Amino acid sequence: MGRVLCFFLLCVLAVIMLYPLFTIVNISLKTYTDYLKDPLGPVMSPTLDNFETVWDSMNVLPTTLNTLLLTFITCALNAAICMLAAFPIGRNYFRGTNKLYTFILASMFFPTSLVATISLVQSLGIYGTSAGLVAVWTAGSLQLNTFMLVGFVKGLPRDLDEAAFIDGCGYFRYLFTIAAPLMMPIIATIVVLKAIGCWNDFLNPFIYMGNAEVKTLSTGLYLYMGQFASKWNLLSAAIFIVAAPMVVLYIFMQRFIIAGMTSGALKG
Repeated sequence: MGRVLCFFLLCVLAVIMLYPLFTIVNISLKTYTDYLKDPLGPVMSPTLDNFETVWDSMNVLPTTLNTLLLTFITCALNAAICMLAAFPIGRNYFRGTNKLYTFILASMFFPTSLVATISLVQSLGIYGTSAGLVAVWTAGSLQLNTFMLVGFVKGLPRDLDEAAFIDGCGYFRYLFTIAAPLMMPIIATIVVLKAIGCWNDFLNPFIYMGNAEVKTLSTGLYLYMGQFASKWNLLSAAIFIVAAPMVVLYIFMQRFIIAGMTSGALKG
C-alpha cells in the first residue's frame, strides 16, 4: 500500500513539473491565430516558424555562445577553487582546519548583501563587464560546493596520499592527477548544478553586466519579452530555446548527479 501511494504521489508530482514544459512546447508550435482561438488546446497544425522568427530577432547565437563561455569559465573556476579548499580541509593538513571549516559552513547561513557586493565589484573595476559577472557567479556557491567536496574527500583512503608522496609525487600533481579522478562523481555533480544555476540566472547578469552589448540568454529573453509581450507563441518558442539545453543536460547527467550526491553523503 505504501509503495502504491508513493508511486501515485510521484506521478502527480511529475505531472505538475512537466505540465508547464508541455504547455510551452504546445504554444510554441502554434501560429498566433491558432493561439488566439484556443490558447491551451492541443496544437493541430504545428509550425516551426516561431523558432525561426525568435532565432533571427533575438540574436540567439551570440547570446548562447556568450552564455556558454561565461558558464564554462565559472564552472571551471568554481570547481578548481572548491577542490583546492576541500582537500586540505578534509585531510586536516594544517592547524585550525576545523575552525576554518566551521567558518565556511557558518557563512552559508548569512545572506549576502546586494549593495555590498555591487560596491565590491565596482571597487575592483569590473562592474558592467563579463569578468564581474563571472566573479559573482564563481563566489556564489563556494561554501556549499566545498562542503560537498569535503564529505567526499574524507572517504578517500589516506594510503593513496602516503604512497604518492613516498614516490616523490608533488602535492598539486597528486591532487590533479590522482585525487581529482577519484573525486570526479562529486565534481561532475557540482559542475552540472552550477552550470544550470548560471544558465538560468537572470538577476545577476541583469545587475552586473549593465549595458553590455552581448547579453546572456536570460537577459536577452527579458528584453525579447518586452518587444513581443502579447505574442505568447513567440515567447513560448523563446523560452523553449533558452530552457532546452539545460533540460537535455540534466536528462543525460542526472545519473552522475545522483551518484555524486549519494556518494558524498555516505562518505561524509
